[in-house]
Amino acid sequence: MSERAARFDRLYSGDIDPWGFRSSTYERDKYRATLHALPRPHYAVAIEAGCSIGELTRLLSWRCDRVIGLDLSAVALDEARRRNADRPNIAFREGELPGAWPDESAVDLLVLSEVLYFLAPDEIRDLTQRVATNWSPGGDCVLVNYLGPTGEGLQGGEAAELFITSMKALAGIRQEVRITKSRYRLDVLTRDPSLSMMRQGNGP
Repeated sequence: MSERAARFDRLYSGDIDPWGFRSSTYERDKYRATLHALPRPHYAVAIEAGCSIGELTRLLSWRCDRVIGLDLSAVALDEARRRNADRPNIAFREGELPGAWPDESAVDLLVLSEVLYFLAPDEIRDLTQRVATNWSPGGDCVLVNYLGPTGEGLQGGEAAELFITSMKALAGIRQEVRITKSRYRLDVLTRDPSLSMMRQGNGP
């Protein structure tokens, strides 16, 4: 187990909902904004990175045929599975980004909410390489990042810009929408369906 994974296991062991995902007005408003920003009413396969205890995962499951929730904390995932036992279209997987990015085909929705700024710059660049390999043409990618102090090496805005810049070097982007709220920013990228292959020899 990495130090990062151990850190989050300790956090969730002390409080299974440390950010108030179930009770915070900020979190509920952010969930509504995220769902409202989705360009399409329904998706085939979604990957949610940093799914935590599965609150947003549950909401996404009503808009998707399948949702894969990924998190590095076994403690959080135990709670996510318990909370979503009645949603058979959700699968939770334990793993640490970027290496644990799921090897799935035809993923038409990617959700990375409040997770990028926990990564180092090189890890974000590696992650975009992995994401671009299974992000379907015409699919959407949603980033949500807190705009206050993160206490991490990267701030939310920096992490978002690095991910977007790296992704643009790998995959054609047809549309880019940025929504800025008082405490967070929400970015929606849509992959150009006319570019079905990842750009070759043009890394970030």
